[in-house]
Amino acid sequence: MIKFALVLVFACCSAQNSLFNGYDFGQHYSRIRIFDYDSYSDAKFLKFNIRAPTIVANWSITVTTEGKCSNDFTNIHFYLQYGAYPLTAPRNESFPQTYITRRHNLFKLIFNQTLINPLIQLNSPSIGTWFAMIFIDRPTSTIEPRISNTGCNIYLSTWLDYQVVSIPLTLILNEPIQIVLTNDKPSIYTSYYTLVGNSRIIILSEWSSNCDIIILAKINSLPNISLYDYKTVCKNKTCSMEIDQLSAFIWIYFQITVNNLSCLINPIHGKMLIRSIECLSFSNNFCIQSYPTRRIMFNYYYDFLYVPIYTTNRSNRGSTSSITLNGKDLSLYSYEFIVDDRNIGGTLYLDFDSRIMPFVSPNVNVSIHGCISKYRPLLFDRCEYDYRIIIEKNSMVIRSLPYPEMALWYLTLQYVCNGAVNECANATLSLMFQISSSQCTKQQCGTYGVCRILTSQQNVFSTCSCIAGYRGYGCTDDTHAYTSKHLSSVLFLTISNLMFLPAIILAIYRHLYIEALIYFFNMFFSTFYHACDQDINKFCIFKYDGLQLSDFIGSYASFVITLITMAIIPRTIKAFLFMLGILTCIVINSRDRFDHLQFIWLISITFIFTILTWIIVSIKYRRLQPSSKRLLLYMPGFLLAFAGLILFAFCETDKNYWYIHSLWHIFIASSILFFLPHKNFYKKESVKQRLRPAQPNININIDSPSIGTDNQVIALPIDNASLSSSNTDSSKKSTDDLLH
Repeated sequence: MIKFALVLVFACCSAQNSLFNGYDFGQHYSRIRIFDYDSYSDAKFLKFNIRAPTIVANWSITVTTEGKCSNDFTNIHFYLQYGAYPLTAPRNESFPQTYITRRHNLFKLIFNQTLINPLIQLNSPSIGTWFAMIFIDRPTSTIEPRISNTGCNIYLSTWLDYQVVSIPLTLILNEPIQIVLTNDKPSIYTSYYTLVGNSRIIILSEWSSNCDIIILAKINSLPNISLYDYKTVCKNKTCSMEIDQLSAFIWIYFQITVNNLSCLINPIHGKMLIRSIECLSFSNNFCIQSYPTRRIMFNYYYDFLYVPIYTTNRSNRGSTSSITLNGKDLSLYSYEFIVDDRNIGGTLYLDFDSRIMPFVSPNVNVSIHGCISKYRPLLFDRCEYDYRIIIEKNSMVIRSLPYPEMALWYLTLQYVCNGAVNECANATLSLMFQISSSQCTKQQCGTYGVCRILTSQQNVFSTCSCIAGYRGYGCTDDTHAYTSKHLSSVLFLTISNLMFLPAIILAIYRHLYIEALIYFFNMFFSTFYHACDQDINKFCIFKYDGLQLSDFIGSYASFVITLITMAIIPRTIKAFLFMLGILTCIVINSRDRFDHLQFIWLISITFIFTILTWIIVSIKYRRLQPSSKRLLLYMPGFLLAFAGLILFAFCETDKNYWYIHSLWHIFIASSILFFLPHKNFYKKESVKQRLRPAQPNININIDSPSIGTDNQVIALPIDNASLSSSNTDSSKKSTDDLLH
């Protein structure tokens, strides 16, 4: 067996890693059925927890199939996202313009059946919750019949294992710790947990050797030489490391190692001290005061409002969502809000409405620059590009974060004025803002979508279920929309059912009332089912599921009744078989109306039964039944039915469904005209009368007088040849009537 491994390497694990002892942990998901991707509702979400610092984590994947599956069933997508549900657009679906789609710590693996036991390996993974998203994606160029992908179930099993690394030393504010580096321990880890009230911190260290000592730091995961947030090199026995202003309740991990192992001939002794920095001690940098927010929860999933809690006296303290900015002071505000597992399945919104005061000169260029950041407040110039916000005067701006990542987030707003000092000092700008969360989108997926709350492996999330060919997170991508041809598709699917009218009229004319009733039932429910089975402007006379079941039963019954009608058996037996066939159609459709195999078996059994009646009658009467003339009339019907079945089974796809299925209606309904018998010849008594041989009427009067008297009865001679011929013709005619 060939083993394939895809390794996502972000750091090289040194040989010394084996020196750190720890404990193995793992999580396992077994036989999760995965489905073809059409929207997020088709994806499976799994949750993994890495509970402590680790060097490497491995996600082992196994795929199994059940049923008839092709070997090239295309790709399986496996996405990993730290702290949030993965956000992706596998078919290049567009997002609404206001959406921020850049993600942190998002990894993906795409593979197919040719790859056995793929592996995702992450070095120094972040500690906390990881989410996986799995689905099947078939190429858009592959057009598969709707019937071809049935009977194939694909299952995925995954196993996460990682080894926790013990951290022997923990830094405490203003308390130095002793560190020793030796040949046996060329590197060592330490950690620090941020507390409320920490603004900025600095790490000071002293060493007994002049060798270069490297200190690496990383937030929420172990650092290494290739993956770190902060780095410093201690030369001449001393060094320091400054760390940005961070939120509370965050672990920072440090790795201390030497640049050259030859320096460890003798042990190197050192000490580290962590201190808090006063903001005013920095000339070109400062701390950003942040205001906490209170999260108000409403009655629906992911429906929240964040209200700022101001801790200082302000002139507008009565307002929770309004600030006034001008050039007289720093005009810098930052707001802290939390995203946790209670709102990661929705969308986060930041709404801004700025108004310049009327007395301000229109020539002054005033704006507000904002930044949305994780773990720490950041100014606009240090902000990630996708998370920057520019709010011009007298404008409204919206920014949205779909499936936001779990963290303490910050919204930092800064007043910017380009003009003279005096003008900017009086250029007052009023800003109304709101931070909120909701399901799906604010527009509830717009005109062409419905917002749904779904659960996958106990992970709750909201998603838009799009209609009419619209796609994307908010159903705003109209690249494949088909609203323009919606009316024509509805008309095709409904009006094509009127092709059953000729078959109904012909059945009534030939006194085949049961057949006429079944065809009318099929026409009626197929018409209203397709009128209800629409994305836009649907019309349902009752529940969709009931209409669908009635349509399937009517379709199955039309096939069965027609084949039984063609059989050469008495009408009384046919009536019994009609009822048996209809009940069978009800049972199998109630069991699973989408199991095409049961339909094939039912039609095959009925067809074989009809052929057997033809063979038995042909042998009994020693002549071909049905007659060659009748079989010739059947041929156009067989060709139409066969063409309809070919279209239905091998040509019908989701894209061409509206016209291929309409042709299926037309072909099948038209074929019935060639199958219905010409007359209803199944009256029992008349059949017996035709089959009874003719008997000569002979009266013999033994008391009659001699020939020539008035009372004499003359017995006419009987022509045996004529009698035989008459009987044969009568029997032959009666058999022909039964057959036709």
